[in-house]
Amino acid sequence: MSLQRAPISITAVDAAALQQRNANELNDLNGLVPGLAITKSEGSARIVAIRGIGYETPANPNSQPGVAFHINGVYIAHVMSLAQDMLDVERVEVLRGPQGTVFGQTSTGGAINVITRKPKLGEASGNVSFSYGNYDYTKLNAGLNIPISETLAARVAAQYMRHDGYGKSIGVANVKEYDLDDANNLGLRASLLWQPSDRFTAVLSAQSFDSSRHGALQKNVLDTTPGARVVNQDYPSTYDLKTRMADLLLTYDLGDFATLKSVTAYQYMDKNQTADTDRMADDFYVHTVHWRDWSKAWTQEVSLSAKPGSAVEWTVGGFYMRQRAVKDYLSLGNTPAVTYQGMPVVFATNSPYQHTSLAAYGQAVWKATDALTLTAGGRYSWDKTTTQPYNFFNLFGPAPHRKSISDAFTGKIGIDYRIAPTNMVYFVASRGYKPSGVNTNQGMTVVPPDYKKEIVTALELGTKNEFFDRKVRLNVSGYYYWYNDYQFTAEDPRVNSGGSWNIPRAEIYGLEVEASVLPFEGFRLDGMLSLAKGQFKGDFYTIDSQGALAIRTEAAMELGLPMPYITSYGYNPALIQAVTDNLQNTNGNKVAKLPGVQANVSATYDTDIGPGQLMVRGEMVYRGSFNSRIFDGGPLDKVPSYTLFNAAIQFKPHDSAFTFAVSAQNLFNKDGVNAKFTDPYGALTTSVEYVNPRQVFGTISYAF
Repeated sequence: MSLQRAPISITAVDAAALQQRNANELNDLNGLVPGLAITKSEGSARIVAIRGIGYETPANPNSQPGVAFHINGVYIAHVMSLAQDMLDVERVEVLRGPQGTVFGQTSTGGAINVITRKPKLGEASGNVSFSYGNYDYTKLNAGLNIPISETLAARVAAQYMRHDGYGKSIGVANVKEYDLDDANNLGLRASLLWQPSDRFTAVLSAQSFDSSRHGALQKNVLDTTPGARVVNQDYPSTYDLKTRMADLLLTYDLGDFATLKSVTAYQYMDKNQTADTDRMADDFYVHTVHWRDWSKAWTQEVSLSAKPGSAVEWTVGGFYMRQRAVKDYLSLGNTPAVTYQGMPVVFATNSPYQHTSLAAYGQAVWKATDALTLTAGGRYSWDKTTTQPYNFFNLFGPAPHRKSISDAFTGKIGIDYRIAPTNMVYFVASRGYKPSGVNTNQGMTVVPPDYKKEIVTALELGTKNEFFDRKVRLNVSGYYYWYNDYQFTAEDPRVNSGGSWNIPRAEIYGLEVEASVLPFEGFRLDGMLSLAKGQFKGDFYTIDSQGALAIRTEAAMELGLPMPYITSYGYNPALIQAVTDNLQNTNGNKVAKLPGVQANVSATYDTDIGPGQLMVRGEMVYRGSFNSRIFDGGPLDKVPSYTLFNAAIQFKPHDSAFTFAVSAQNLFNKDGVNAKFTDPYGALTTSVEYVNPRQVFGTISYAF
């Protein structure tokens, strides 16, 4: 079934569009898909939100994201892995709305599936491209399809990308300018296809990604250093990411009955970074001297699906995941919570955790008439998370072992009606689930040791249309979500005792439009518009880290404690009570990371100019303002809107395997704000991360 005929909100971005946008990783998809907002977090994580449903608990690595990320249908178990580059991509599919009745991990917000190129039997082919641009941007990309025998073929691909820093720090000792937001990435991928018969196929794949660079540019909102991309920080930030994945896809055709499929995968992730956590060079300092996230996971999925074209197209399957991981973190500063072996410790944890997930799912699509189709699907999910917290070197005593178990039945019911061969309307009611989990906090007074599962109930009404001999395409969808037990990062009245918690209710609604027009041969106009609003409903009291710090500082002064304020004061019962007495009501606050307006307009002209084919493309991307957290903290939380312009020109000579292109991203070099981040622990500072500055580069490609 083509995506235009699918009664769901789904957008596919092909390899050509990714190349024109110089899209190397997930964050580069911003502006391409309605309702999709991807933000950076603390220089390492990628927070993916679809229609305001994302990941508001990044400080808790055992929590799950609201948008499930897959590579060839394999669920990626750790959010830090989302910072890897996309390798040898055929297309990226973005599904909007709760998912989980046909493949992969369940989700409340949607799913992203990166689909790579597969080996082809009997074909010797390949591609190579080289790009060079400002900031000494260098990218080498190559892929090769190798026919080994009549039943065996292989494909190998590699990508190397590096560039100088988009920003710099002027405060690092003995360094005039310390690069930030640079890149030094290497990705490798190999696949082996074995097809001994028309009925059986096996594809074994492996890929690796390595990144070793300086840290991200994160500018403290109090840093007055001139220039958006210049900071005054005195501690060198570094970042290293290593990911490995191997997967085996087995497909067996059972004849007219069904197709049996098995996907087995192993994945490994190791991320290490350091950071100037206070983001300033002054007397007050908090430095993250060690931060390691490590994860290993096995996943197994088996599904049985009816043949396409059957009167009832059904799918049943099961999913299993077992993950072992650890977060090892140490920050030091001159306002310590404790002193250990001479180290002024602001925050420290070394907490391993395990996550087991089991699910069974099924879906049936009944073609009641030539025009009317009914869909029903269900999924049962069961999750268990365990951890053994080890905080502050156990100076506050050992924390008890923790376990959280949750389950849920979710699913969807849909109806679609084809008014004409190229016009349809559809209605979908669905329910999504995000599992519960555990915190590693100790001594807390409000925030619990574990948090509840999250449930989203969604209604969507849409229409997909093509007019005038398919020269005009118009897709429109409206949705309304009821959100129960929204997971977020909460501060506890006792310092360093916060964690993940739940806001009981929220509601989100919006409208999305995608359109394409072909007014004459070779010319194409594309547009996207997304309107959305979300608010928390009902009384719920919590507090943010910045608000708690202000209350603690004032209470410490009233008690006559020596100034400046130090973190250990936060264990004083009087300060704990002062914060408890001033918790804030979230009723009416905006849902985080939900731009009210997003838009994209592009024009592409493709024509024969005699010696070859010329393509010229221009694009405008607008992202409206939004709140970075669930708190309405004014300048600390509001991320301003931005408008960016991109352009590309490509020439392919006739009877040639070469293609020549020049691209420009952020053409007018706007300092658009990608995200704001307020540290929930330790430094408690708020910093800004920007979109990439203007990038201009040329590309030479060769394919055979």
